Amino acid sequence: MCESTAYLITDKGEQKIMENVVYMKPENDQVYLADLLGEQKIVKGLVKEIRLIDHKIIISEK
Repeated sequence: MCESTAYLITDKGEQKIMENVVYMKPENDQVYLADLLGEQKIVKGLVKEIRLIDHKIIISEK
């Protein structure tokens, strides 16, 4: 499958914020995420890195 896991990088380190992400839309200073089951989340931050081979989305706080 092609789902990814989203992580937020903060001063405290890396925190998992959503698994099975199938949709991501960066917009201004936030990132919209949706998972396989339709759960949605908006995270304040910027997309820092996407590791396709590792199925990992890295979002950093502003």
